[in-house]
Amino acid sequence: MEFRLANGTVITDEDIERECAEYESGSWTGALANLRVGRPRLSEGEANANLSFKCPKTGADLIERAATACGMRKSEFLRSAALEKAERILRSA
Repeated sequence: MEFRLANGTVITDEDIERECAEYESGSWTGALANLRVGRPRLSEGEANANLSFKCPKTGADLIERAATACGMRKSEFLRSAALEKAERILRSA
């Protein structure tokens, strides 16, 4: 069986078996990459915080339509709206 990698390279079951045997014998010369699993962080060096709230269905529909009109995902829209309002309130305080 053949597999096409993201970079376009095609590998076969035999290629995989050969590389596994090389790795297990200690003769493999490839490089391992550290992959971060999950969604990417919103900013480098700062952890994400999860926020959640409930609102009436009509409000949720309104938010969904506004996000779509802005070409944004709902989470992006809510994040930017909340941060914008928080900054405005704190500037005037």
